[in-house]
Amino acid sequence: MNRLEREFGDEIEFFVLNVDLVEARRYMDAYAIRSRSTYVLLDGAGEEVMRWSGPLDESLVAAELANFLENGE
Repeated sequence: MNRLEREFGDEIEFFVLNVDLVEARRYMDAYAIRSRSTYVLLDGAGEEVMRWSGPLDESLVAAELANFLENGE
């Protein structure tokens, strides 16, 4: 994830959610996050665009983020 943040950090805001904290519960509920290693891409209105769970293939996600930035999809 650090590589993705370095590559796309000027265009995409990255947040880390600590699922062990009580304060995180409202975000976990709002975005149906049930486990660690869950990644959610939200558009500017806070709507979910994409979701990944489990081990992250950074090359695949980088391609999807680039496509989203270029095409909005």
